[in-house]
Amino acid sequence: MIPRHSPLDVSSGRTGRGRRSAGPIRAAIATALIAATIGLAGCTPGPAPKPTPTPLFTSEADAFKAAERVYRDYVDAANAQQNGNASSRPQQYLAGAALDDDLKSIRDFEKSGLQIKGTSTIKYFQAQTYDARSDGVESLACLDVSQSRVVNSAGADVTPTNRPALVGLSVRMSPDKSGLKIVSLAPSDQSCQ
Repeated sequence: MIPRHSPLDVSSGRTGRGRRSAGPIRAAIATALIAATIGLAGCTPGPAPKPTPTPLFTSEADAFKAAERVYRDYVDAANAQQNGNASSRPQQYLAGAALDDDLKSIRDFEKSGLQIKGTSTIKYFQAQTYDARSDGVESLACLDVSQSRVVNSAGADVTPTNRPALVGLSVRMSPDKSGLKIVSLAPSDQSCQ
């Protein structure tokens, strides 16, 4: 018995009924589809360009003015909190290391039963540098802490006797979605007078 060829047998290039198989046609269609797909892929636009970030400030003077406003608002909020205003949140002006340091300081004071009472006053605030690319601002501040005291849980004044009345600080700020935030508060190398 001679095996019959199936109508789908494409080994000879012909179907069992004497017609050419669809194999070469399918191959041609597949090649055309692949070529069209590759061609279309070349015609599709690439990723959209990233928009150029809009600077937060229009000038160095605007940046310096904003930095001073943020620092003054921070000191006012800290003074209000030190004097019993529980709704005052000086941490809203902080981010990064400055926020971490502040929260650690609060925990340490609470653990030791200490509080700061009284008011600190800004003697001066001098913006030093503005980076237009990052909108970062670095400044120097002189804080008069002579009217603030460290008190223990019994209410006794335990302020170190050698604490200076004026404290010089290096203040660094960076932008976030709501404006400038203080990201670093550190003792300054420059004297505060």
